[in-house]
Amino acid sequence: MASALSPQIRILDGGEPRLLTDIGRVDPESLASYREHGGYAGLERALTRLAPEEVIRDIEAAGLRGRGGSGFPTAAKWRVARDAAGERKIVVANLMAADPSALGDRALAEGNPHLIVEGLVIAAYAVGASEAVIAVRRDWTVAIERLRTAVREATDAHLGGYLVLGTDTSVQLSVWEGSGAYVAGEETALINALAGDRGMPLIRPPYPAERGLDDAPTVVQNGETLAHVAWIMAHSPEAFASVGSDESRGTKLVTLMGRVGTPGLIEVPLGTPLIDLLGMAGGGTGTTKALFVGGPGGGAIDAGSLNLAYDYDDLAGAGAIIGSGSVLVTDSATCMVDTARFFIDFNAREACGKAVPCRIGTKRLVETMDRILAATPRPNDFTLLRDLSRKVSDTALCKLERLASGPILTTLDRFGDEYRAHAERGECLSGACRTDGVPPLLQPLAGADPATGA
Repeated sequence: MASALSPQIRILDGGEPRLLTDIGRVDPESLASYREHGGYAGLERALTRLAPEEVIRDIEAAGLRGRGGSGFPTAAKWRVARDAAGERKIVVANLMAADPSALGDRALAEGNPHLIVEGLVIAAYAVGASEAVIAVRRDWTVAIERLRTAVREATDAHLGGYLVLGTDTSVQLSVWEGSGAYVAGEETALINALAGDRGMPLIRPPYPAERGLDDAPTVVQNGETLAHVAWIMAHSPEAFASVGSDESRGTKLVTLMGRVGTPGLIEVPLGTPLIDLLGMAGGGTGTTKALFVGGPGGGAIDAGSLNLAYDYDDLAGAGAIIGSGSVLVTDSATCMVDTARFFIDFNAREACGKAVPCRIGTKRLVETMDRILAATPRPNDFTLLRDLSRKVSDTALCKLERLASGPILTTLDRFGDEYRAHAERGECLSGACRTDGVPPLLQPLAGADPATGA
């Protein structure tokens, strides 16, 4: 059997494995192996026993929310696309990994690619789409190879392509390779890239489900969401909703990294307390100071708030997000100012340049952070940090811009003493500010191995 995953992807024990259950058991390059483990049972149920609207009702009953970031109800998006005018409709699996440190979609694509393909075909059937595209980062070479194999095998077996399972449903499947730009994970920027244009976000409305690629209604879901779709159709909405919280049902793939005993990927019920997530990764390697939850646009949750539930609504209330599922653990030797500076610099460098508040505002925020770190602040710099951060968010064109200043605002609120020590005395309270290059804790976001930091 082919090796399931690239060496840098480590799956942790524990949690509530559903999507991860068959990784390591299923041969990712074999349709027969996938079917031996129950693969395509969900597709068969959907196409041979349910009408498209009934599939959407099952997804609605399950309470599935998109796992790509904002947690928008999946069924609501599908219903908009199904009801939209026009004969041509498209579904897109977004594996562009806007959060470069998150491992979930990549692990699925490498370890069980047919699970994504199955969910994609079900989504196409539900919304009435005849085209389905898997958009994947060009540097995920193993994932690309296995996804192409899965698409070819599914098409040859009439599990995709022409007259799926002998029904009158046809879904043309394809794999598209794109650059790994951060903004490409935003759905309208991805649609622009798929159309051959520069990957830049579009003003909404209209939303892609109303008018997207080539003006056709387009449903964009990340790989994890589509994998959940296949799981729901194979098991039942009730089984999916049997774990999780009231408004955040089911499980989530979470990438735990930083100052933890065992970094890696785990699947947990939504609503799991953050302190339990930390324990699943072997606990902190020192005195835990904060968890940055949600990637480059996430927020810092201080150590005194780790009983907070890991779900969409509770995190949003605390200034953090689920995003693509990354959780960066910091300890007492981590400077919150330097970490927030790294995140805003990342967001500034990855900005596409279309919106002035993002193109210019994020750079001004980096400059302000640099003055504070150098103990040469201007009199109004702390006011500027707050006001400009909020204005960038309030005038944002896309979700990534709206979230860009989250690390600054949450660390200012919760670790203001560290900012003041840098600005007023030139002192780093953690004693850990970088002298050159990227802090080791933040190397995964700079392109290093998220699991090992190497």
